[in-house]
Amino acid sequence: MKNYIIIPTLEPDQEFDKRVEKLRKKIPAQIVVVDDGSGTDYREIFDRVGETGGCTVLHHGANLGKGRALKTGFAYVRHCIEAEMEAAGGISETRKPVAVILCLDSDGQHSAENGSTVLERARCCPGTLILGGRNFSESGVPWKSRLGNRVSSAVFQLISGRYLSDTQTGLRAFDDSLLDLMLEIPGERFEYEINVLLTCVSRGIPVRVEKIDTVYIDKNEGTHFHPVRDSAAVLGALFREPLRFGLSSLLCALLDLFLFWLIEKTTGVTGQQERFWHIAAATAGARILSASVNFTLNRYWVFGRGKGWISIRRYLILCIGITAASAVSVSAVSALFRADPTAAKIFCDTVLFIVSWRLQRSRVFPGQRKAGGRHGG
Repeated sequence: MKNYIIIPTLEPDQEFDKRVEKLRKKIPAQIVVVDDGSGTDYREIFDRVGETGGCTVLHHGANLGKGRALKTGFAYVRHCIEAEMEAAGGISETRKPVAVILCLDSDGQHSAENGSTVLERARCCPGTLILGGRNFSESGVPWKSRLGNRVSSAVFQLISGRYLSDTQTGLRAFDDSLLDLMLEIPGERFEYEINVLLTCVSRGIPVRVEKIDTVYIDKNEGTHFHPVRDSAAVLGALFREPLRFGLSSLLCALLDLFLFWLIEKTTGVTGQQERFWHIAAATAGARILSASVNFTLNRYWVFGRGKGWISIRRYLILCIGITAASAVSVSAVSALFRADPTAAKIFCDTVLFIVSWRLQRSRVFPGQRKAGGRHGG
């Protein structure tokens, strides 16, 4: 398989072309450098890179962000692959991967040796996203980077259910079966890379971490990461799904609670046994309409995926289970603490909300593997 290396860069230092040359000598590959709007002051550096054999330099007229720069490189690589396939006799709908793509940062923190290691791992693991994972326990790692990565990994695990030791690494490799998918994933700046991880995990695409050297130059002062804007974008990408799930659940919970209150207050009971069945009936009646609305919102707005009737059946089973759990827990809490059933329902359903989110994400609306459109993985 042919190797491609994509290097997005903004305002590179004077040693950038030397690092590209070293990379070219270490790894036989077509190198694609994407200038993300550095301006005319840096044109000489890019001219030197362009004079290096096997290197192509693409330019953005303005700074569009790291995510867009990566996509520009991906689109160029896809064009090259398609052109080569056409020249060889056409593109097959079921063809095997023919290229491996390596992405690395331009600031010198990713060595040619580490790039070669990650690239070789991707060649051995078709359809897999390989991450170059750093060790943040080493001395010399800036405390902000250590703290930021640990918080990011913890939040990522909470949301996706998958622990990754380095969610912020820019050293990544994959074969061209994932190329179309990488172009479809939303994000224009630093949030794009976290979106890639979330998408791969949710769709069941394997993600593996390959250990690399941990290098920080001048305490990472050369980074173009904007503390406020880019942090907000990354957090927005991480919390988009749970926030949408929360809004969907809140809307349907209000509808469910109103209908429960309406039924519970407009009908009377006497004995404790009758009270249980009364609460159960009120819970079931309110849940029918709210569940229908919730399923539609979750499938098309929150998770954006599903398996048709399979998801419907699983959702119905989950609803029955959650409804039963709600009825039993509300009845028990209201009887044990002599609390109003509506107040007890708010407490019990809050706990069941977390259970429902995890089960819907993993079982009702599971990720469906999609490996690069027509390439089929």
